[in-house]
Amino acid sequence: MGSVGSRQLNPVQLCDHQQATGLSAEQLEQLHTRFRSLDRHQRGYLTPTDLLRIPQLSLNPLHRQIIDGFFPSRDPSARIGFKQFVDTCSTILVPQFGRGSVRRRDGRVQKLQLLSKMFDTRRSGCITRSDFRQIMRSIVNLAWSQQQDQERQEGLSENRLPEVEAELQLLEHQAFGFCCDHISYGEFEKRLFSVDVDRRLSIAKWLEDDDEADAEMVLPVGSGP
Repeated sequence: MGSVGSRQLNPVQLCDHQQATGLSAEQLEQLHTRFRSLDRHQRGYLTPTDLLRIPQLSLNPLHRQIIDGFFPSRDPSARIGFKQFVDTCSTILVPQFGRGSVRRRDGRVQKLQLLSKMFDTRRSGCITRSDFRQIMRSIVNLAWSQQQDQERQEGLSENRLPEVEAELQLLEHQAFGFCCDHISYGEFEKRLFSVDVDRRLSIAKWLEDDDEADAEMVLPVGSGP
């Protein structure tokens, strides 16, 4: 599964991962540190239970969908090594339309494939409008809660919820049209290929490599959980 027993990635490993993922050396070192902290028994792999030890993830209403993006099946004994962990993280972290950062050539495709898996809650091979709407509702509720918390801290009163609601309705229409109740992965990815999913779904906020203030992502780095 690709042991990561060393406390640091060597230059060759860093270079290989950078070329494969588009992540910076700093991001890779952070992910390596997080992987080691989650791999408490130094087995060289993580399970779904290991990922749930990340507080920000376990409290996220979409934690099941996010974990599905890391593992090929919902088998509790499923395992991923550091390479698979980094590959999935890079799909989330490398900006689709980033500025000034290295990007994977297939980054947009990878993001949409990951989203397809997240929205297919039944693992049926297709995405239903109801599942899409339910997950998007969770995203809206989470964003609304975070906005209220921030406004209380900063003494602001701006209400962007109607704007977010309208944008999500537009996204649903772009994906499903007026009458379609379910679509295949391929159709979903085709219809949303030009959409900036980082901005629309707030994925980029999980880690902005050019703004440490927004670095409270789903895979935070720091002291162990």
